[in-house]
Amino acid sequence: MARAHTDETRFVGTLSGLLKEMRPWQWYKQSVLLLGLVFSRSLFDPVAAANVILGIVAFCAIAGTTYIGNDILDIEDDRNHPRKKHRPIASGQVPIAVAVSFAFLLFVGGLAVSWSLGPLFLLVVCTYLVQNTLYSLVLKDIVIVDVMVIAVGFVLRAIAGVVAIDVYLSPWLVVCTFLGALMLALGKRRHEMVVSDDPAASRATLAEYTEETLDQLLVVVLAALLVSYSLYTFFRGNPWMMSTLPFAFFAAFRYHFLAHTRDVGGDPKFLLGDRPFLANLAVWGLLVVAVRYEIPVRLLEVIA
Repeated sequence: MARAHTDETRFVGTLSGLLKEMRPWQWYKQSVLLLGLVFSRSLFDPVAAANVILGIVAFCAIAGTTYIGNDILDIEDDRNHPRKKHRPIASGQVPIAVAVSFAFLLFVGGLAVSWSLGPLFLLVVCTYLVQNTLYSLVLKDIVIVDVMVIAVGFVLRAIAGVVAIDVYLSPWLVVCTFLGALMLALGKRRHEMVVSDDPAASRATLAEYTEETLDQLLVVVLAALLVSYSLYTFFRGNPWMMSTLPFAFFAAFRYHFLAHTRDVGGDPKFLLGDRPFLANLAVWGLLVVAVRYEIPVRLLEVIA
């Protein structure tokens, strides 16, 4: 009886560990796929919305595969990290053989869903996989390249969202997504350097970065992001879009403030727990939808 209870406990612990390895708290990153849906004015198209949801499911599965692969490759480094040493694979909660088998199932499932959305979507997903593999094997140890590759991963997500619904890919979407993701990646590196007693032991590139350098890069990227978004609003042909600029500036400035005062840079999801940021994001999103779907123009026509 005691042995059966022990086996059941181990089984439940392994399942719990596999779920943690999929990083469900990181699934918010797949929301980038929604950008194409919103800005292409396809938000209320049920077919387009269904395709994007399937795309998000595919990326969650593929991302789970890469997370497990990274944790297996980084098992020794993670054991030296103050937070990552508690991850299921690094702590021994999930055996490596079980993790590999589960990653394979996620891989097959993710590719199957991707194929259902078309060959081009599958190509984007495969590119994302190659990019993550190169990052895990080589690129994560090259200073500056490491954060740029992370940003490219978000760009691929944005492209996937556009491909899933077969609409025009705006260069502004690519540029703003890249700069926004790069800003978050730099903030994460800065956080890792600040909280770790021996940064180089947990991540090789942290031996080459300095806190001052990361702060300077963060400011440069933040400025470039705001300029790019401003230019986007200027050249979209709809003057109402410029009304979203104060909210974009507040979001960027708020992140910079919190990254330096409350250490949210380590995981941007903590931004969603900041009420001013969340309120600003909600109003910004509603305003973007209102402008892109020409609600102010229609209201003026009704009033006139």
